[in-house]
Amino acid sequence: MRLSDLSALFGIPLAGDDVDVSGATSDSRAVAPGDLFFAVPGDTHDGAAFVAAARTCGAVAVCAEAPHAGIPTLVAPDVRAVMGGIAAAVYGTPCRELAVIGVTGTLGKTTTSLTLAHLLDAGLGPVGVIGSLGIRTPGRAAVDTGMTTPEAPVIQGAMRQMLDGGARHAVMEVSSHSLLLGRVDGVTLAMGIFLNLVPDEHLEFHPTPEHYLETKLRFLDLLAPDAPLVHNGDDPRTREAMARDATARPDAERIGISSHGADDASVWVRVESAGVEGSRLHLEIRRELPTLDGARLTTARLTPTRLTLPFPLLGAHLAWNAVIAAVSALVAGVPADRLAAALSSLPRIHRRMELLHAAGPLVIDDTAGNPRSIRSVLETVRHLPHGRVRIVYVPRGQRGTTINAGNGVAIAELVRALDADLVVSTSVDHANARNAVTEDELAAVQAGVVAAGVSVRLEPELARAVATVVADAADDDLILLLGAQGMDAGARLAQQALAARRPAAADRPAAIATPDHHPAGGSATNGRAGA
Repeated sequence: MRLSDLSALFGIPLAGDDVDVSGATSDSRAVAPGDLFFAVPGDTHDGAAFVAAARTCGAVAVCAEAPHAGIPTLVAPDVRAVMGGIAAAVYGTPCRELAVIGVTGTLGKTTTSLTLAHLLDAGLGPVGVIGSLGIRTPGRAAVDTGMTTPEAPVIQGAMRQMLDGGARHAVMEVSSHSLLLGRVDGVTLAMGIFLNLVPDEHLEFHPTPEHYLETKLRFLDLLAPDAPLVHNGDDPRTREAMARDATARPDAERIGISSHGADDASVWVRVESAGVEGSRLHLEIRRELPTLDGARLTTARLTPTRLTLPFPLLGAHLAWNAVIAAVSALVAGVPADRLAAALSSLPRIHRRMELLHAAGPLVIDDTAGNPRSIRSVLETVRHLPHGRVRIVYVPRGQRGTTINAGNGVAIAELVRALDADLVVSTSVDHANARNAVTEDELAAVQAGVVAAGVSVRLEPELARAVATVVADAADDDLILLLGAQGMDAGARLAQQALAARRPAAADRPAAIATPDHHPAGGSATNGRAGA
């Protein structure tokens, strides 16, 4: 695209010669020849300081607050404010061709997104994914961005690659950070999914819980005027968000899903747990639902029906997310008769109630980082057959004391309910600077644990904590590896420790018949930080 065309389109002065740009980035280390480099001012680094480096790597132009000698410059008073729109234009506005489904909420974004992507791929063809576990593009290796929702040029470039790779759909996690920082500017959603709202999240970034909630509601502004919105009909704050959306988009359809039999819900659900073998999902679609063909609404309607679907993963709260994904897939156009087979082949999801070892001992890894997600772990594992329960927990580093104090209370409840042994590690050997646990954060967790009269052993090194717990466990014990980014290495460390144990008997797939379980409000494990 010509730089002069961008200047005219966005009303931004052009200083210097007109050139063609073929890509865009805000990371000088990722510049490719022909790129437009966005010199974004930041809290710790000013992008203007990296213009020379970007030029050396092949940048042909820059968007900055002031002209730069020797390189054509789009001069914008607020670079971040225009970056999303310009990046979308450079890549040919991918959302015009790609049906983008956005997923937001405090808990459960990753599980819902990956489950939905799997269903779309099985029912409608290749699909792209942007989220906590990276960018997945048809025909390409996954790319870890280190963020739930990356910067706008990365999003727009990825969507263009998805289209070039044959995808018609993309599923994208939308974090509060991305909404506040404009990373999703230039994105239009063909469908939205609103999971839940928990006000105590990311107070290291948002000044107040109210600020966090209001920021989350900006998600509604990304929806196309007629885009369907699937939502958790049992979450009171999400219901308030639907009322706001109804005012802004009166002709759009909102599809509520309830496990409590809410009268106004479009879909009722019952989750029947089957232990480590997974769950059965019983759906009652109570009224006609809209359907999409790509990004466009069709005249066809999904008629009321009842469906029973298998869910092969552990955890009723993950099963709730699968229900939301399944309903969203139906709205996206996946035939109902393909859902059961597609869902039954769902692969395990990294660190989401992930069963690492099924015998000698049972080992489960989960990125529990919120009181609701920790309590969801309890609701699942209390029904599993086990001997002694042993927990290794890593606090949430660089996330403040408020969330860690709540997590300390929830961990204490988990320990007391399971009569478990608890080891808390600050993961000094594996947590990076972005996730390092501070003394105050550790103290906040300890306060909740000690107040409940729970004994705890502190072990700064995660490797030592995991190795000791695995070595001490009996073959019928249950080991829980819990925590956000600081626990990311836990699975690998556990596998190493398990390999050092004496060879165990063949895995025994533990299963137990349990009463039907109705997830309260559909809480789910928390994903990577919303950065």
